[in-house]
Amino acid sequence: MDKWKNILDEDILKFNVNFAAVFVMYYECLKEFVIEQVRSLYSEHFYMEDEKFICDESDDFKKNVRGLDKNLENASLKWFVEAGAITEEDYSTYQKIRKKRNDITHELLKNLCMGFKEEEAQLFAEMLRIYNKLDKWWINEIEIPISGEDIPEDYDKDGVCGGQAIMLSVINEILFGNEGDKYKELLKELVGKAEDK
Repeated sequence: MDKWKNILDEDILKFNVNFAAVFVMYYECLKEFVIEQVRSLYSEHFYMEDEKFICDESDDFKKNVRGLDKNLENASLKWFVEAGAITEEDYSTYQKIRKKRNDITHELLKNLCMGFKEEEAQLFAEMLRIYNKLDKWWINEIEIPISGEDIPEDYDKDGVCGGQAIMLSVINEILFGNEGDKYKELLKELVGKAEDK
């Protein structure tokens, strides 16, 4: 009966479809972050292709990152482990997240019928934690030191986050935090200011 309820109850179905979409989206954004941040750090040549920023793989990247694992995603994660950004436990958790992402993507109808349980919600929370941990570490340990700019005394090392992390957080709040009205108001303000110019 639960399987039918998960499909026939519009509210449950919408929640499950949203959860599946957001889980996969977060994973893909995290995967891209993990690979591209490290690749760009070692890259000596950058260019644009189809409105996408491309970084060539340098010899240093091949030696220091690709040499860690045959799989580029795992190699990049291991680089973050070696750098102290995440732990071996985080690395293992990421592997569980990837397995669940693959299951959701390849068995979507089955997942919608079965519904998402506490286990998937915990994995999603772990994915958010790992993403935020990497994002903060990258800003504090790579971007700020490379920029050479003076850090203000009131700088909040724990409160920083990148643009993609902010966008993902907003999506999460709108879909699961019932914050849609707040963002509709923000959109109206932004549109109003743009029209005034």
